[in-house]
Amino acid sequence: MKRSDDENLELVEDDEGVDRRNSEFYSRFPFPWPPMTFPTLEDPQFETVMLNQSIGDWKHSLIPEKPRIWVAGCGTNQGIYTALQFPRASITASDISPSSIEISSQRALDFSLSNIRFRQESLNKIDYQGEFDYILCTGVVHHNANPQAALSRVARALKPNGILELMVYNRYHRTFTTAIQKVVRLFHQSDISESRLDEELKTARKIIATGPVAAEIRTQLLKWPEAKLADHLMQPVEHSYTVESLAHLADECGLELRLSCFNQFDKSNNRFSWNIRFEDVKFQQRYAGLPDRVRWQISNLLLLENSPMLWFYLQRRSGSRDLQFEWQVCEEFLDQKFTRTGTRLRNYVRAPNHDYQLATASVPFPWPPENQHIRAIVEASQSGARMREILTELGIDTSDYKVVNEIRIQTTTPLCPYLRAVQ
Repeated sequence: MKRSDDENLELVEDDEGVDRRNSEFYSRFPFPWPPMTFPTLEDPQFETVMLNQSIGDWKHSLIPEKPRIWVAGCGTNQGIYTALQFPRASITASDISPSSIEISSQRALDFSLSNIRFRQESLNKIDYQGEFDYILCTGVVHHNANPQAALSRVARALKPNGILELMVYNRYHRTFTTAIQKVVRLFHQSDISESRLDEELKTARKIIATGPVAAEIRTQLLKWPEAKLADHLMQPVEHSYTVESLAHLADECGLELRLSCFNQFDKSNNRFSWNIRFEDVKFQQRYAGLPDRVRWQISNLLLLENSPMLWFYLQRRSGSRDLQFEWQVCEEFLDQKFTRTGTRLRNYVRAPNHDYQLATASVPFPWPPENQHIRAIVEASQSGARMREILTELGIDTSDYKVVNEIRIQTTTPLCPYLRAVQ
């Protein structure tokens, strides 16, 4: 039995044992809980264009118009979101939990989705070989007995020039939750049954409600849906990483980090990139000149719990496409001309009985940027000028790599889809 003070590995036995525990856990606590809405866009290529731009492809060709996509660990809704985002794609969605597959399959029927198939399977047993243009695997690999073996199987499923979107836990984000997971285990260490989840949930709630937990944290946690509370405080097996250890894991699996993936969690916390600021100008230049993974690791170590999610786009080292560094993507961004995006959005809305109904009305999408500086950049893009000229006209220093990268992220990526590159 493996033990570690850094991670929740007390219950690690082997792949079969961890798979069994995860299947039981997520069947009891299907994750995530039902969302209020599922959005769908009128333009079927909108999300594909934005995805390509987020990985530095301004010609919108790396992810094809009709991609093959695998959602590796789909939970109850990621497969549905993906099928709605990429209506022209052929999507496979896998999960180890029969409950998650059942819930997802029923929603696909309710939404009349014909571009997705579901499979109950473990990452430790899949045998896909070079099949997918794009793989989403977020919050899954780190719950395996041997993450390297699981990720290696995922890597083999990519086409030679495919893209993997991967999220694993940032070690500095997991101090509190890992501690609670360990405390729950200690309270139940004499109970070796695998049907103790309801008792563990009671213990976790008791710890939060009556233990030495900060009042603001207690209030927040006790409002969480049951599935979210269980996933954070009771998960059976959990590894966590820094940028350095994630990069090493990727290396061992024949992968390399391409770019960070701007995600909803970092957006809500105003964390727009991995780049930090030093007051000393020459030291800042030295930092900016470091290789991406070294610079990101420095930021990870200095920012600790305030660093971004470990959420990255990866590619196979054996592919024919050269690795682009952030500064190269930023330079290409500055040399691009853009036009404003525009489509319409309709939501599947959850009713009081938990069924979903497609809204009768659609609304313009995307909504205008809240940030006035970003709004000014988006409005100025209609001039037909290149981004470098637009930023210079607005008084923005285009030699400031950190600023340019954050503008790129806040104008041309899936969560900030305001501009589309034109050739």
